[in-house]
Amino acid sequence: MHFVTFTHDGCERAGILLGEAEHPEDTILDLAHPAYREAMQGTEPRMLAMIGSGLHACATRLADVEPPASARLRVDAVRLCAPLPNPPRIFGAAHNFTCALEERGMECPDEPVVFAKAPSTIAGPGADILLPAVGGCTYEAELAAVIGKRCSEVGASEALDHVAGYMIFNDISASEIIRAEGNFQRGKNFPTFGPCGPFLATADEIPDPQDLDIELRVDDVIRQRGSTRMMLFNVAQLVSILSQTTELHPGDMIATGTPAGVAAVQKPPNWLQAGQRVSIRITGLGSLVNQIVAEEAANA
Repeated sequence: MHFVTFTHDGCERAGILLGEAEHPEDTILDLAHPAYREAMQGTEPRMLAMIGSGLHACATRLADVEPPASARLRVDAVRLCAPLPNPPRIFGAAHNFTCALEERGMECPDEPVVFAKAPSTIAGPGADILLPAVGGCTYEAELAAVIGKRCSEVGASEALDHVAGYMIFNDISASEIIRAEGNFQRGKNFPTFGPCGPFLATADEIPDPQDLDIELRVDDVIRQRGSTRMMLFNVAQLVSILSQTTELHPGDMIATGTPAGVAAVQKPPNWLQAGQRVSIRITGLGSLVNQIVAEEAANA
């Protein structure tokens, strides 16, 4: 099932997307509609609450509801938001694609290189990515896994049982700041540096997260093309390793790394520029499209 968060008539709530949100006539089933009240069993029609109450069980109950016409909204009648607008935490995995390591001439790390990305970076499909005056910023097409239930010290063989679903994530990064400061903290955490969406696909929709094609375009030029098969540490390993040192909670997001082709490795570096459009496709997860806007222009 494909879940979205959207605003309509000034209210934000969750819905079920029929389609991939690529056509104006694609339909959203409004989970705030009375027709879904019994199936929701008192859970708020908001993604974090639904994940916390068990997204798979919720999806199973919702699938049995025959929605009336009044519960159906066209995609072009709403504003899509990030599927999960308020994740408790975002973990990022750096240097996690073998093709990207080869491109940079780097050795494979023995353990995942993990950084924190602030939930305040989250932006939705179609939202502007604000380019700070510091410049030197890159796109990073990534698969994001969303935790569905608490887990601590879980083994890799059971780790995927704790994943609620998957979506596209664009880990926008101020690479020159990261290089100058020697850490990820500031360069990963400017506002709007975490676009995601357009929907959260439940885990059953993605039976093998290690067999997904990834493609990123800036305007119409392909900049990244790879596959999750190229991950150094796969999704299950990332969940397991993270859970050894911190208890993972429902709604926590793990951005699993990006393939070769980021702006910094181009000669000369092909940094993001205001006016560009960035689009990412991942198998089974639709297309995430965002426009690049200069921060000064946005605040004018």
